[in-house]
Amino acid sequence: MYLLTNALKNLLRNKGRNILIAAVTLAIIVSTVVTLTISNAASKVIDDIRLDLGSRVEVKQDFMDMRANDMGRDDVSYIPIEKFYSFEKSEYLRRTIYNADMYAWSGKWELDGETPSGLENIFCAVREPDSSNPGTTSRGDGRGGTVLDETCKLISTSDPDLLPDFGTLRNIIDGRMFEGLNECIISDDLARLNGLSVGDVIDLRGSVVTDKYYSLTIVGIYSDQTDEYFNMMLMFNRPMSENRRNEIFTSFDTLMTAGWESNHGLNMKFYYFLKDPDNARLFENEVRTKGLPVTYNVAINQAAYDKVAGPMSSMKNAVTTFMIVILILGAIVLALISFMAVRERKYEVGVLRAMGMERGKVAFGILTESVMIAAICLLVGLGVGNVMAQPIANNILAGKVAEVEAVPEANKALFVGGQAQIGDGSEGYVPKSEIQVSLGADVIMQIIFITLALAALSGVIGVVVITQYEPLKILRERN
Repeated sequence: MYLLTNALKNLLRNKGRNILIAAVTLAIIVSTVVTLTISNAASKVIDDIRLDLGSRVEVKQDFMDMRANDMGRDDVSYIPIEKFYSFEKSEYLRRTIYNADMYAWSGKWELDGETPSGLENIFCAVREPDSSNPGTTSRGDGRGGTVLDETCKLISTSDPDLLPDFGTLRNIIDGRMFEGLNECIISDDLARLNGLSVGDVIDLRGSVVTDKYYSLTIVGIYSDQTDEYFNMMLMFNRPMSENRRNEIFTSFDTLMTAGWESNHGLNMKFYYFLKDPDNARLFENEVRTKGLPVTYNVAINQAAYDKVAGPMSSMKNAVTTFMIVILILGAIVLALISFMAVRERKYEVGVLRAMGMERGKVAFGILTESVMIAAICLLVGLGVGNVMAQPIANNILAGKVAEVEAVPEANKALFVGGQAQIGDGSEGYVPKSEIQVSLGADVIMQIIFITLALAALSGVIGVVVITQYEPLKILRERN
């Protein structure tokens, strides 16, 4: 008890020295609390993104790889739709989402005229006034056949909740999202141009596979704040089918009602969600054995993953590096201060030793003082660090997101076999720009361990310096 009481008195006697030690210790603890809290929160967000995008395997035709290997239209592989369905029976999967889109012909080019189509509820797609598109109704397909010129794009999905941009740049302003068969939603620009409203029916016809007809009931109209074209390359020619105001959304089951046997004329993107992201290679081997051609890619959307998780990973790396630097420099500074402080107490220790106090008790007293300082700094540091963590995290993340958004999108467009591959696959995805940080039990335990290590460093230095001297020698050299 005497040792504890004496240690507490020593803290009050040597205020200046102990305040300096406490200031350095507190700075280290606060910095560590902030960086660890942000780092752990970022890790959890990255893990969630990994479980989403990292476990989402996409199977689609790899047109870029085909072009790199001098493959053209005749090398495009079309496989039965049933083949895609067979892939979802894999033991490695937990769910599957089917996406597909096709270029469509609405049967009408100009508001004051229409072309023969056999469709009853024809409409005019949004068209740029100065568009260089000649407005013809058909063209050659490069194989001696004829296809209809596209006026719009019919996009389908089995999960409307995952439609890109909806909830941010696109919002339902009238009606609702499609649910049943033969239901669709259209943009407010398209509705306003043709005087369409919820409940009206529109007819579409496939442009590449022309025997596919659709009669769709409009159940919703959405506002659209996206760019009209994905990139500048498309703006030069301004094809109506690539104008995002002409995108019509429906369910995947609706698209399949036309009796598709293969993916010819469709741009299909099937997303297979793995139970474990590490099983991606095993799943690919399985679908290859089931007959998936080599012209198809089986991989996660790395570009989308990098775009979504990139700022978060960059922030985590930055704060982790900062924490390591702070711990190393802080430990060095704390060691130097402790060394100089203990040397000033040599006479005090010599007196105690001359009075008969054992080395172990002297060492225990010095360690106790270090632990008391560290404990006080721990309590204050946890509170201060917890308050500072969220605004610091928001500021850092905002800067990282701005860096990603400052990089221009890849302006690439490649058309093969009537399908298009635009950009690098990250279109429609946005960087994760929000993070909620909190002081969890795991962070508190890590901070306690670091605090004890700092206290031990400070105390051990004092013990090593003091105990190497004999009492009489200390007293003789007191001046």
